[in-house]
Amino acid sequence: MFKAAHLGATALTAGLAITLTMTTATGGWSQQTAAAPKAAIPQFPPGPDFAGVAGSAAERARIAALCGPNRNSNDGYVTTPAFPGQTKAPIVSGTQGYAVETIARIDRPWGMAFLPNGKMIISFRNGGLRIVDKTGVVSDLIANVPQMAQPRLGTGMYNVIVDRNFARNRTIYFSYHTKFAGDAAAMGRIASARLSADEKSLEDVKTLREGADIQPRALVQARDGTLLVLSTGDLADVGGDPQSLASQAGKVLRINTDGTIPRDNPFVNTAGTNPAVWAMGFRDIHSASLNPATGELWVAENTPMGGDELNVMRKGRNYGFPVISYGRQNSGALINGGKTAQEGMEQPLYYWTPSIAPSGMAFYTGNALPQWKNNIFIGGMSGMQITRLVMQGEKVVGEEKLLMDRCQRFKVVEQGPDGFLYVLTDQAAPAQNEILRLVPAATVPALRVPPPAPATPAPPAAATPAPSAPAAPVTPAPPPVALTAAELSAGKNAFDRSCAGCHGAEGGGGFGPTIAGRTDTANISRVILNGQGGMPAFGTDAISPTDREAVAKYLGTLKRQ
Repeated sequence: MFKAAHLGATALTAGLAITLTMTTATGGWSQQTAAAPKAAIPQFPPGPDFAGVAGSAAERARIAALCGPNRNSNDGYVTTPAFPGQTKAPIVSGTQGYAVETIARIDRPWGMAFLPNGKMIISFRNGGLRIVDKTGVVSDLIANVPQMAQPRLGTGMYNVIVDRNFARNRTIYFSYHTKFAGDAAAMGRIASARLSADEKSLEDVKTLREGADIQPRALVQARDGTLLVLSTGDLADVGGDPQSLASQAGKVLRINTDGTIPRDNPFVNTAGTNPAVWAMGFRDIHSASLNPATGELWVAENTPMGGDELNVMRKGRNYGFPVISYGRQNSGALINGGKTAQEGMEQPLYYWTPSIAPSGMAFYTGNALPQWKNNIFIGGMSGMQITRLVMQGEKVVGEEKLLMDRCQRFKVVEQGPDGFLYVLTDQAAPAQNEILRLVPAATVPALRVPPPAPATPAPPAAATPAPSAPAAPVTPAPPPVALTAAELSAGKNAFDRSCAGCHGAEGGGGFGPTIAGRTDTANISRVILNGQGGMPAFGTDAISPTDREAVAKYLGTLKRQ
């Protein structure tokens, strides 16, 4: 039986006492930071047999030699599972022969759905929709799609799906997050539209639901025709919104295709709750798909640092974040003291430590690749892999790592109507992304072998030393930036919220470059505001001027890496 569980009055994170206070006007939580001694963040260095995200120490070494060290390769954090097989299932080597075809190169994608004619409709993070045909021809941008303002990691175009009756009604649904003129804040929106007969424009675009507390990362149409919306929770890794039934953050929302609320939603008659809420207690879900055997919603969830989860989302259930988690904050600090279980909160079917950053998910039901039938395929962003899960009911009994030696992030995995698997990559600009197609072949692709290390040159023969010249003056490195305790706390909090997810917990790089130790505060502040290269502009809506300056100063306190 479901038990609504709310976070207690105080949670500890990174040595700061954070008081969580319900905000009546928004139904959200605010944070008030009280002075507390700063505790050291625990370190979990991996041992010599550490497998990382690759499945074995030997494979980890091979992939590192080809691709460079994985951003999660030094995270040796280990938790005790709640039951056998909940994590680290046996690594299997499949015998299904397949080949990888590149059918198109595209901008940075987010979602993909197949039309009945076999073409793909693809959404792009920076905004817009395009059609890609079976031969890889990419259309111009579809007209009448809402335009994104200042798209970045936490905002922009998200998913697109096709109505189950598309052949009759030509309806699609898509989700996005942006701030239009007249919006008091950036809003998440779920919309419907008809795709024109010539596939060049949208008609009758309607907003079905919107809210400043909605981050609609993924959409799924249930068997009963309702829409299930996966709304991201608190990306700052702390806070109570996923546990607040008044908020739409960190929830599965369920709405009708006209935007109304289904009368059988679990909290529709509960005072003080949002009637769209269908399940609660998660952080960031990009991967969602209906189990073809049961019709239930399965998801793969990103948690901050380790503890990514595979779950079956069920009506009225609480999935625990941030009260319980098998991961940590991006800073490395424990979440709620490292608590992993609590009565009334669901356990994941499976979890990954370190993180693979799941994105995209498909149940394979086709006949083209028969040895993969009834397996689950999940894309990995920071994990840079396609994970194949061998299932027995709701238990993972085997895991295979695919495409790791391509050294790419993977955003979408979908089964096409032809029975092949289609994959979208997710590289940062200016790199081009790819639409890949996995097709049957006689053999499994051969593993790439790293090039041999260059030979170490012999030391030069000894020579008579020349008279020494006066040593050139050495310019000392700039001293670490000195900040007050209040400035340090403000900078760290802003960095963890807005920067750590891309640049690493200590600024040492990850999805974005190394920025630790930067002391050019004016330039850093300008780049955050206006963007530069592959980094889009945050503007003044995504991060306040105060927080922007705090981050710019805080970087100078971090050790160069």
